[in-house]
Amino acid sequence: MTMESQQARVAEFTVDCSASSTGVGSVTMDAGVVKSGSFTVGIDASHESIRWALTVTQPE
Repeated sequence: MTMESQQARVAEFTVDCSASSTGVGSVTMDAGVVKSGSFTVGIDASHESIRWALTVTQPE
């Protein structure tokens, strides 16, 4: 998983999972790391049959 804000990579991590288990990963960032405006998240799975979900939470 990669996350970019204003064309700068602000986070990335890898999640290992086998066919028989669920993989979980997370990242926590300090306030201000993601600039005001939009951000993008990229997922690169090792096979097209892999299912994934993403939750982004931000304080109000």
